[in-house]
Amino acid sequence: MNELVSQYILYLQYIALAVVMTGCFAFIYLIITPLKEIKLIKEGNIACAISFGGALIGFCITITSSMSTSLSLLGFLIWSLLATIIQLLVYFVATRIVKNASVELANNNIAVGCLFAAFSIAIGLINGAALS
Repeated sequence: MNELVSQYILYLQYIALAVVMTGCFAFIYLIITPLKEIKLIKEGNIACAISFGGALIGFCITITSSMSTSLSLLGFLIWSLLATIIQLLVYFVATRIVKNASVELANNNIAVGCLFAAFSIAIGLINGAALS
């Protein structure tokens, strides 16, 4: 019974840390990127919603892989921090590939939003596989 309780506590710790890390990633992403994504999304900007959603999915792919392979909460935290850096780098590389990307996203260019989401998810898959 004690083992079951300790496993449940560990489960809750991993879930809590994953939610906190996802929130931190989203917060940092929204601060670093030049657009006001949440405002634009509330106004109906689909391109920003797709791009931001892809970034979240890409990040979560990586941390779920890390969660399943980490031997400790500290290891999970470290890999989550590295995933944050990688996903933010993806955004900045993507903005170099697509000139005026911020303007395109702000103007609701759904193709650019989908491309940014694809970049984020693709790197999240690669990053997650590298962790396993």
